[in-house]
Order: sequence, then structure tokens, then C-alpha cells
Amino acid sequence: MMNDANESTPLIDEMIDREQRGQATPAELRQIAAWRRASLANEHEYRRLVKLLSVAHSLPMGAASPRPTAAALLARARHPESIEASVASRTHSSSPVGPTPVPSRRWIAWMIPVAAAAGLAAGFIVPRATAPKLATSVLGVADISTAAAEMTTVQLGDGSVVRLAPASHLTVASSDSTREVTLDGRAFFVVAKMPDRPFVVHTPAGNARVLGTRFELATRDKDLRLVVVEGRVALTAGTNRVEVGGGQQSGVRDQQTLTPTPVPDAGKMEQWVGKFLVFQATPLRDAAREIERIYGTRVSVTDSVLARQTVQAVFTDRPLQQVVEEVCSLVNARCETRQNEVVMSRR
Repeated sequence: MMNDANESTPLIDEMIDREQRGQATPAELRQIAAWRRASLANEHEYRRLVKLLSVAHSLPMGAASPRPTAAALLARARHPESIEASVASRTHSSSPVGPTPVPSRRWIAWMIPVAAAAGLAAGFIVPRATAPKLATSVLGVADISTAAAEMTTVQLGDGSVVRLAPASHLTVASSDSTREVTLDGRAFFVVAKMPDRPFVVHTPAGNARVLGTRFELATRDKDLRLVVVEGRVALTAGTNRVEVGGGQQSGVRDQQTLTPTPVPDAGKMEQWVGKFLVFQATPLRDAAREIERIYGTRVSVTDSVLARQTVQAVFTDRPLQQVVEEVCSLVNARCETRQNEVVMSRR
């Protein structure tokens, strides 16, 4: 039996590290899932460790000497005072005053971005050019930008998720009564359904108003392109308004909304987002179909009661094995792989 979050061990740290790299065995994935279910504190610790490891994994191997083990890296991250000493040493090129030991230089290049992502150390700034772009959780007001060769996933406070394309900017301004963002660039939206709180995307060309849907929006100067995967979006530009349904595309050109036209396979037009899955209280049968569509592997659910259970999760570019194992752990199902087919059944 693994310890809880207050007694996290190198063993669980290393297993989570292997899980994030797609190298964990089925037995290890089951152990991790059981540990996460054991307590809410464990789940919070898991999410924190994943965030730390995602930063460490994003660093180029040449940026430092050989990468420390996951357990050693996370142990350092749990002691912010040593990180601050490291940063002070690097920033001011002088030894810190006092008895606090400074980690060797091989730790500094690893720990600065890790500490910044976790919010563990205070009083320093990671240079923007070297700060890795992470999946972000946003409440209230925030600005998120991507460089020319990066994407990021943003989870909003209402549960909506945005996949932001390269060279794009998203401004979030949400409150208890409104859900509003401003987009300059390109993004894919999965909007949480809240009939009493419409979700509005503002752009220089026009605005998109939705209640709950999946769609792509791209802007350039005063032109706009909209592809709706499911649901309905009301697109406005000045006094012009048009409703666009699932499987349709529209846009704005010269301040005029365009007549919606069919898209043969709207899902295929979103391949730029990568292996991107968002489940918002999604019945398992629907989640299985989406996994099947994204990964090209048949996924079947053998029990009708199990098929109605709901899944709440977000996955970005994760291996199929990890996605399946985590989904099954969320609904306490058994997962088996049989000749290119994943079978989900009740335990």
C-alpha cells in the first residue's frame, strides 16, 4: 500500500515520472490510480508532481548536465529555500550569505523553471524566452500568449478548455456572471455547458456567442474563420448575425458574416491541436468513441450501466495506454487490450 501525499516516496515519484513518459507498466499505472483514489490530498499531490515533471521534461537535454532523477528533482522542489539560494547564486554571481547550502550548478538550470511553474520560490523572474509553455488553469483575469513554435492548453475556471495555437493571444475576463475571452490568432474551444451563462469570444473581426460546444476560431486583421464541430455558435459582426451549427463553417469578411456551409468532417480539420481530448461529465460510451476517433483504435464498453458513467478529464498528447488507464480508473472499470481493441468492462 503506497503512502499518502504527506509521506510521498521516491517510488511513487519515479512511477509518475515513467507514467508521464509513457514508460509505466500496466501494474504501475494501476498502483498510481489506486494511490490517487486513496485521498483528495493524493490527487492534489499527483497534479502538482505532473506539473513539475512537465517542466523538467520540456527542457533540452543540452541545457544542463545529465537530468537528475525524478525523485531527486521533486525532493529539491519541495524545499524552496534551496531553490532561492540557487537562483540568487545564478543571478548575482556571488555566494549566498549564511549556512544554507547551494546545490551544485547542475541543479540550477533544472530547478529555476521547475520552481517557477510550481510557484515554490519567490523574488525571481524566469526569462520569457526560456520559460516553457505549460497547460494553464485560469480563474478571473489573465493574458496568455504563445510564440511562433509553441501551443498551450488553458483550462478556465468554469471548466471550459482552450487549445491555443502558435503565435496567438488569449485574454480571459470571467466573473461569477459572465464568461468572456478575447482572441487574437487561432484557438480550439471546448466550452462547458451553462445555459444561464453564455460564453463569448471577442475578436477584432466579430464576436462568437455560445452556450456549450466545440469549435475553432481563427482571426487575422479583420477577417475571421469559424468551424463548429458540435453545438451552435452565434456569430456577429456589427449588425450582422448568423447561427452556425455542428459540421458547418462560416466567418467574417469585410465586416460581413458569411453564409454557413457544410464541412464534410469538421473533426479532421482540427488535426493541428494534436491528440486533444476534453471530457466534461461525458458518458463513458461517448468518451470511448472520442478516444477511438483520435487514436484510431477500437474502444468498446461491454456494460450498459458502465457506459452511462461520466468522465471529467483533459488529455493533451498523451499515449493511448495512459488515456485508457486513467479513464478506466476514474470509472473503476477494467481495461483490456485485445488485438488492436480496447475493452472496458465492470470490475
